[in-house]
Amino acid sequence: MAEKIIMPKLGNTVESSVILSWKVKPGDTVTKDTILCEIETDKATMEVPAGVDGTVLALLKREGDDVPVLEPIAIVGAPEEVWENAADSSQANTASIPISASTSTVFEQEKEATMLQEANGKEPHSSPRARMAMHNLGVDLGAIDKGSGPGGRILEKDVIEASIDEKSNQEVSMQEPPIQGAFGKILQATQTQTIKEEPPTHEKTEFQSIPLIGIRKRIAGRMHDSVQTTAQYTEHSSADAEHLVALRARLKAQENPNIAHITIGDLVLTAVIKILPEFPEFNAHLEGNELRLFKPIHLGVAVDTPRGLMVPVIRNAQDLSLLGVSMEVKRLAKACQSGRADPASLSGSTFTVTNLGAFGVEWFTPIVNTPETAILGVCTIRPTPVKTDKGIENRMRIGLSLTVDHQVIDGAYAARFLRRLSEIIADIDIMPFSL
Repeated sequence: MAEKIIMPKLGNTVESSVILSWKVKPGDTVTKDTILCEIETDKATMEVPAGVDGTVLALLKREGDDVPVLEPIAIVGAPEEVWENAADSSQANTASIPISASTSTVFEQEKEATMLQEANGKEPHSSPRARMAMHNLGVDLGAIDKGSGPGGRILEKDVIEASIDEKSNQEVSMQEPPIQGAFGKILQATQTQTIKEEPPTHEKTEFQSIPLIGIRKRIAGRMHDSVQTTAQYTEHSSADAEHLVALRARLKAQENPNIAHITIGDLVLTAVIKILPEFPEFNAHLEGNELRLFKPIHLGVAVDTPRGLMVPVIRNAQDLSLLGVSMEVKRLAKACQSGRADPASLSGSTFTVTNLGAFGVEWFTPIVNTPETAILGVCTIRPTPVKTDKGIENRMRIGLSLTVDHQVIDGAYAARFLRRLSEIIADIDIMPFSL
């Protein structure tokens, strides 16, 4: 009997996933462990196994489609089987539902089920993100007859589309009615003549339209929400990096490859971990009117990937050695860049560090990774004229850009954090830490 393979639900907040690529085609024989496709959620890239043995009878979605969770994406059954009595399955057998030999019939049955639900007086259900969008955009639930999710579930994108349609209708209704009578005909003729006399317009500009989906869409939403809901400001400073550079050179000369690959960024992360307990408001979340101060340090590290910015988390960073921090950063970064990061590793950070020093950036304004209260930007190391006992000298200094939420962190407190961090970095070669 044919099985309907549905888009898995990978977390409570995931409403849909994008099919990046199909790994099979109709007619292929698969086992339950065969990877059918690669999908991208709003957090990471995952693989979807068949979950059953059989032959791929049909692929119901195309590459690039943004598919709501629990919606069918493929049919697996016996060779040349007619799709009848296929089981509704998320990689596991459940109650049987009939499926005909066409994709359209699958969705006709779901439509009928939704219509039956509405006929019984039940309101269409909506996702938490959809309800939040309704509140933010001022969209009435009654304005959406049916959502695009399974069983008519209203999703965030349905609310956005309803908001756009509502604005379009308002614009149409605001247009002035046509003037009737002879004067109206004269005015219309004048307007027509004016249009004809206008110079030709420029040729259309060519462009490529790329929808924001998956991780890129989530980044856009989080960045927008961050600046809209917080009072952010940035302080810039720098630290003497002479000892930092010298220590990096000594580590690089070690025979142990893991020690040799400890980077400037790893050393700065270790310095941050060292001082965070001294500034508890920095290792915190602001949830509404409640400030939550954390004892464990779950350090977020921004990683540049082909799919966009990702922030994997070093759990309990305070318990790790310098080498442990370095190896964990590399493990997490590799997983993100290859698209194999565990979604659980991409949430729960209490403080975040982002490093653009390798690109030669001298100063920048990082955006707080809400609900955190602060984020540190690490900048490039460059020779800088400094007044010393010997006069004006050029010394290597590393730039530091600290963005904080002014709702909980004042300017002087942020300045003290930067000053303390600069002190640790300046004397990092004598800082007590273990490899």
